[in-house]
Amino acid sequence: MPFNEGSFGLRFYFICYGRGFLRSRSPLSETNIIMEIEIETIDSCNKKLKLVIPNQKYQKEIDVNLKKLAKQVDMKGFRKGKVPKSILEKRYGPEVKREVLTKLVSNCLMQAIQEKELQAVSPPSLLNVEAEEGTDITVSATVEIVPEFEIKDYSTLEIEMKVNKVTEKERDEVIEVYRERHSQPVPIVDRGAEENDYIKMDYVGTIDSKPFEGGEGQDYEFQIGSQKTLAGFDDGVLGMKPGDEKDLEVTFPDTHLNKTLAGKTVNFHIKVKDLYFKELPELTDEFAQIANLKKKYISVDDMKTKIMEELESYERKEAKKEAKKVLAEKLADENPLDIPEALVMEQIKFMAKDEKAKEDQAAGKKGHDHQHDHDHDHDHDDEPVTPEQEQKFRESSVRILQQELILGKLAKDLDVEVTAKEVDEEIQGFVQMVGGGDAKALKREWQKSGALEKLHARMKREKTLDAVLEKVVLKEEMVDRA
Repeated sequence: MPFNEGSFGLRFYFICYGRGFLRSRSPLSETNIIMEIEIETIDSCNKKLKLVIPNQKYQKEIDVNLKKLAKQVDMKGFRKGKVPKSILEKRYGPEVKREVLTKLVSNCLMQAIQEKELQAVSPPSLLNVEAEEGTDITVSATVEIVPEFEIKDYSTLEIEMKVNKVTEKERDEVIEVYRERHSQPVPIVDRGAEENDYIKMDYVGTIDSKPFEGGEGQDYEFQIGSQKTLAGFDDGVLGMKPGDEKDLEVTFPDTHLNKTLAGKTVNFHIKVKDLYFKELPELTDEFAQIANLKKKYISVDDMKTKIMEELESYERKEAKKEAKKVLAEKLADENPLDIPEALVMEQIKFMAKDEKAKEDQAAGKKGHDHQHDHDHDHDHDDEPVTPEQEQKFRESSVRILQQELILGKLAKDLDVEVTAKEVDEEIQGFVQMVGGGDAKALKREWQKSGALEKLHARMKREKTLDAVLEKVVLKEEMVDRA
């Protein structure tokens, strides 16, 4: 059930959207058993169940199991399948009774939970079983559930949606990107390297006269003064021409991602291979028509208008995202509810594990993405939550779970559904974003890993917030970018 940025685990998904969590794992000959069921409220998140299971059903299941056993047992003096029931009962009776009783109690508890429509968050905890020979079986157990709750009227909730104004400068920056893409390199032959020129070079780096991993490169290109390379390179290459060679001493910053280089002084021997500047195309209608073929601009004015519209649409979408975050927070404020402790502890565990993975990645260790399965140098799945972690993550875990339970109920109340077509379109959009691939194959992979259910859950959450946002008081305001 862990939830993070719109994606939570499958068990929590089932709870929120009614897929059902507890299922019978060891079916009996009859799955629907008529029995007496009493429910006692311990608190909002815990119920006590008392079941009375008919002895007749118990005896019938014993007979069914003995008949199955008779077909399987080889016993000296009898043909297979012809061992008398009395002999089977004498030899195997106690074992069969124990197995039947265990399965019967387990299945009846699950059936009771489903019949009474309790949203259980974990299997029930058995308290007592009274099973005297020849009498009905009495079972008592506790089960932790999602409490029943109603959502207050939210039609008067006021949500601010602040949309950043788009400036002509921002529009022109997009046009400059297009011009950059269509620029042509012009070789520099009559002078040395200057600020904003582009340079291509080979380099070999050493620390204390010794080479190091990753310290050698060929055809390395960068723009001088762009701050996309180490400061020592920017300053050191000024005035150099193609064919020039030079030694540069560069000190890596203490914050460099490669910890073996952070704070170290490295000697680089460099050789300049090419020097050029980029000639940008003029801003004409002809250029507009080729600037972005997918957009199909027909003139400079058309390009400027459409870019402005696209930027404004983007800002509106971003503002809506923020408004939905605020809406989720306000819904939780307006509808406080108790959260089952099992959900809270699992969410805390998830957040602690996620933090640990990020720390490992930052330290240069082999990390992992918590939404996918990977092999790890060290698996944190079974590590218990420490008191410090519980204290650190409890409040945020409760808050996250409150929001998701409320949104799960709203999804049901508003009949929010995500169609298979919408899921396929989302997957196709992802494939296009990463540069192409087989959407059907990716869907099959996600289905196996559970990622498809998580995608469905995230989409349903967003669709629910969209639906609620239409029913509240939305105050839109255009603001200057901070």
